[in-house]
Amino acid sequence: MTDKSGQILQHYEQLVASKQLSVDVAQQRAIVALDRLFLRLQTPTPWWRKQPNICGVYLYGPVGRGKSMMMDLFYRQLNDDKKVRLHFHHFMAQIHQRLGQLQGSKNPLEIIAKEWRSNVNVLCFDEFFVSDIGDAMLMAGLFKALFKQGLILIATSNCHPDELYRNGLQRARFLPTINLLKEHCKVISVEGECDHRFRFGHQFKYYFINDDVALTTFFEQREIKLNSHSNLNVCHRPIHFIHLAKEAILFDFMALCSGPRSTTDYIFLAEHFERVYIANVPVMGSRATGKQIVHGIEDSYQREKQNLQEHTLDDEARRFIALVDEFYDRGKLLVISTQADMANLYCGKKLAFEYARTESRLVEMQSW
Repeated sequence: MTDKSGQILQHYEQLVASKQLSVDVAQQRAIVALDRLFLRLQTPTPWWRKQPNICGVYLYGPVGRGKSMMMDLFYRQLNDDKKVRLHFHHFMAQIHQRLGQLQGSKNPLEIIAKEWRSNVNVLCFDEFFVSDIGDAMLMAGLFKALFKQGLILIATSNCHPDELYRNGLQRARFLPTINLLKEHCKVISVEGECDHRFRFGHQFKYYFINDDVALTTFFEQREIKLNSHSNLNVCHRPIHFIHLAKEAILFDFMALCSGPRSTTDYIFLAEHFERVYIANVPVMGSRATGKQIVHGIEDSYQREKQNLQEHTLDDEARRFIALVDEFYDRGKLLVISTQADMANLYCGKKLAFEYARTESRLVEMQSW
């Protein structure tokens, strides 16, 4: 497929030959792009020549197309002490924290970019997806500064850069970020019919429908309870749990996904538990509330009106999606009991795109 191949392409072809992966034309195109980038990064530049500008790679396509697998293959093979692979929302959490520390400083984004560049040559983002207006507003300046410093980006996303933050507030202010991504990354589609996460079939080892008793029994058979019906202090806020074990905890859905909860809470849980059990997960987004998403003036600018309706439990669904993302990314297990099968657990429109990824991840967890 190329005149000169590197370790990325060779390793991928070995996986296909050994039947660990199936032949996939879109994946092969992406692997070739990653292989070419790998070769450029591993080829030293003579000291008398100017360091060349190297474009990164942005892989996009539906869930289950192997985007994370291919990026991880690249990351493992790359011989560079200054490489970092992290989930996109973890990166943004670090940026916001550092911005807080730099309040009052001149050009804080440039300071942050120089700090990152001093420690990182290649930055690998998994699940590049923008939904928060705070993130969207600062990203153009941040990425401009990072690329100016010569940082190389490899990213995976469910959507083309042009589709990022599509229905977001004040999206016009995000467009420079899109242009930067397309200028500094080779954009590769890995769209295809096959969802590789279903290669093990549709097993349901850790997913119970209308059977909270089975969930509790499953917990009691596999975990040694240390405490029951008490509170766990997470990020300075109590969360009521049903059962607690050394490496596992059982919550009611509303205790975990309703109220003042955020990704920070789920990061804490993923750091302290190998398994989280969730009871009474309802069908979310089943009917419209009748409220349209309309925003007035805030932060001294007029926000745009969105042609979307709120649905019941949309906020809880957003937190549930964040929880699944966090545990999947860290290889931790979720065991849940619900009122419906995975395909029908979220029925709204606002988060349908995001939930498609969640459904696929829940399915893959069943084979763990």
